[in-house]
Amino acid sequence: MKTIFKTLVIALLSVKALAQQRPQYSQYMMNQYLLNPAVGGTSEDFDIKVGARQQWFGLGGNDAPRLFYLSANGHLGQHLGPNKGRSRRDKDRFHGVGGMAVVDQTGPTSRTSAYLSYSYNMPLTRKLRISFGAFAGVQQFTIEGEKLKFTDNQVGAVLPTMSQMMPDASIGIWLYSDKYFIGASMMQILQNKLEFNNMVFQTTQTNRLNSHYFITGGLNLPMGPDFSFVPSILGKFVWPALPSVDLNAKLKYKDLFWLGASFRTAESVVSMIGCRFGTFEFGYSFDYIYGKLGNSFNYGSHEIVLGYRLDPGNKIRSPSDFW
Repeated sequence: MKTIFKTLVIALLSVKALAQQRPQYSQYMMNQYLLNPAVGGTSEDFDIKVGARQQWFGLGGNDAPRLFYLSANGHLGQHLGPNKGRSRRDKDRFHGVGGMAVVDQTGPTSRTSAYLSYSYNMPLTRKLRISFGAFAGVQQFTIEGEKLKFTDNQVGAVLPTMSQMMPDASIGIWLYSDKYFIGASMMQILQNKLEFNNMVFQTTQTNRLNSHYFITGGLNLPMGPDFSFVPSILGKFVWPALPSVDLNAKLKYKDLFWLGASFRTAESVVSMIGCRFGTFEFGYSFDYIYGKLGNSFNYGSHEIVLGYRLDPGNKIRSPSDFW
């Protein structure tokens, strides 16, 4: 029994510490702020979004990964769009602030994160802007021992609930206009150690929270007066895992509806749909898993995003609003 407990604890910690240290999102095109703090404040509106994700639906019931998040960000100071036509001045610069809370749960393991963000946004030309941003916050990792179940007949040994909280920080840069965007971010820059002491079996499991790197870019290609096509790419890098690349495509009709698709290397194909009615937004995505987890017990992943944009009453559009 002791060997089984030790093996499971090590396996659970290794999965959380190496394979899924950062949450998986499919609708980051609807909320790039999730992956890059420099995006905070780039929109003309104060942007609020709440999202939920059920990963690998049908695999393991309630033990499959589940994700919930709430994010909000906006700008402080004068925010000038691409059509303003002013030269580079101090007053063309502004600050962005925001916050985000994430709950990521997989079976008996869970992570709860909370962050505040700050960004500094400035013009490079009359239509091209750059933003520098940072997240600062905390992460709490928990293993609920009472949720571990075993098939042998031995009883009496119960793994206690273990929890650890630590600071966390991320940085990012975002270059954008109404025609293209390029972004890069580094998450978990502190690379803290995650240690759980099992007082029952006198063992300690240690893993390091490795830094994650995200690099993205996209184009806005107008297709007549009402439609626009937005292809984009996202690269995800973390040692020792293999790099992962998302190839995305989004077709927009004005600011009302959009359809999208994404190809995630060696894992899944994603279909997406979204709409906007006034200040409210809605997005849904479905991941079809074709990799090693693609079997008759796995019915894909579902993700829903609800958004609300608080309009400050300024009719000047920001370059990021064209995406």
